[in-house]
Amino acid sequence: MNILGVQLVLIAFGLFMIYVLFLHWKKKNISNKFFGMWMAVWLMYEYFSIFPQQLQPLLKELFIVRVMDLGMIVAFMILGYVTVENNIKIRNQDKIIEKMVRSLAVKNK
Repeated sequence: MNILGVQLVLIAFGLFMIYVLFLHWKKKNISNKFFGMWMAVWLMYEYFSIFPQQLQPLLKELFIVRVMDLGMIVAFMILGYVTVENNIKIRNQDKIIEKMVRSLAVKNK
């Protein structure tokens, strides 16, 4: 098994993300469920960074030529999901803040 330079970068990035996730979990910034879900994602990322050949049967089934292409497709899907979730949460926060400001404005009138 030859590890390429790009694999070393991917492994280092994955370990860094696991470290950041762990720090936020220790500070209680994230819940156990959130920590567990993202830990599973980053561990799978690490596994497939080290053993990309394990994805070959899936690539053939999906008619995708390279592992990098699959990675980019999955990354865009995750970014799309995170963008929608962030948008929904920001809109909910806007509604809560607007409701608080209105009630304070009426109260101070």
